[in-house]
Amino acid sequence: MVGYTAVRIPLTANPGDRIAKEPQTIEEKAKQLAVSAPDITGDYIQVPAYFIVNYPNGETKALHHVRDAKAISDAIRQMRFEEEDWPKASGEGQHSSNLTGLILMLILFLMATPILIGIF
Repeated sequence: MVGYTAVRIPLTANPGDRIAKEPQTIEEKAKQLAVSAPDITGDYIQVPAYFIVNYPNGETKALHHVRDAKAISDAIRQMRFEEEDWPKASGEGQHSSNLTGLILMLILFLMATPILIGIF
């Protein structure tokens, strides 16, 4: 083949995973969707191509969901760590009992009692 040059274009299985070659603003990146389609259950799924992260020093970054996955994980880990350190001002979350679990256990006990009485 004379005169043919192969140009390798990095293609991905999902067109939403591609990163634009021209520079974009954070607002433009925030609008991009990697996935916008119904799933097998019929729910309509939308996954952003970029996650916008605001750092404590005031810096804002648009992190690509594939290329910057490690940085996104680190940001989520940091947010969880900081959230655990927040004081509970409203008194919320200080009780360790689970009311829903206790109600379910009571219902199961009441349903099982007649069966157990009938057996013994």
